[in-house]
Amino acid sequence: MRLLNVCFVCLSALLLVTLGCGDTAAGGDDRPNANDPYIVKETLAIGDTGITKLAGFKRVKELDILCQHWEVRDASDASTRLQFDKEDNRIFPGLDLFTDSSYVANPRGAISTGTWRIKQAGKEMTLVLTAADQKETNWSINELNSRSLRLITTDEEGRSLYLNLSSDGIIHKNRLNDPFHPVNNQWRIPPVKPENDSAIAVKARQCLKFYALFYRDNILRQKDKINYEGLPVIFEWYRRGIGMPDWDDIHDSWVHCFYDKEQARKGYDVLRKVIVDYEFTWPKGVPDWRMETENVLEQMYHKM
Repeated sequence: MRLLNVCFVCLSALLLVTLGCGDTAAGGDDRPNANDPYIVKETLAIGDTGITKLAGFKRVKELDILCQHWEVRDASDASTRLQFDKEDNRIFPGLDLFTDSSYVANPRGAISTGTWRIKQAGKEMTLVLTAADQKETNWSINELNSRSLRLITTDEEGRSLYLNLSSDGIIHKNRLNDPFHPVNNQWRIPPVKPENDSAIAVKARQCLKFYALFYRDNILRQKDKINYEGLPVIFEWYRRGIGMPDWDDIHDSWVHCFYDKEQARKGYDVLRKVIVDYEFTWPKGVPDWRMETENVLEQMYHKM
């Protein structure tokens, strides 16, 4: 083992970039200790890097309230047909709407992106989602406030489907700093044809940016626990450590971001090379491991 500011450990099927040898896997069940969340050094967030909390209808317009991160909290919050695909793989229903009329559907799974608009007839509001392939989905808005959104639609067979979505009412002042904005998720969309090595390297770099912004988002929201559910699995997260599994143990969710498994291996190798070839400085005096990890992810991004 090599021990400097950072030590690189190859243990069984794990490639690990870490600060100490006794660190355990990050359970994420302790919230940041800082009185006010902060980022060690801003290098990826742009423009206004703050967040804001939405209030009720008296202060915020209905359309503005729509523009935030919506997710289901429990299996009973969504029709069963919306929780599984045709191969019975689990889907984690969710919806991110943004003020530039863009959206990401199912951000924790097989995501789709496109544009949204509101169609209004009297007091009835319909959310129209137009996917990148121009397919439209119409959702009737049954309930809307700063913390909850109930949507109803019908499937091809005429059966009613529902989503009861929840939010914490917090949004980024600059939407491009939101990890789930479409611009930060293009790497997750599989291409229709093979990509060259340069394009694959771009995907890997975008992956690092996504996870840096994802950690940053969790810090600013002061989450009790970081939820990785449904996201592409390429890293293993440790307190003061970032790991990568052996290729033979790679998760299908990573492969699905690429044209095929061969190209997914190239993307894996790009990230592995960054971890092996460079040393990273874990910041001292930081009150929480999340803040350390976010900072190192930004360092990794700038090495590519």
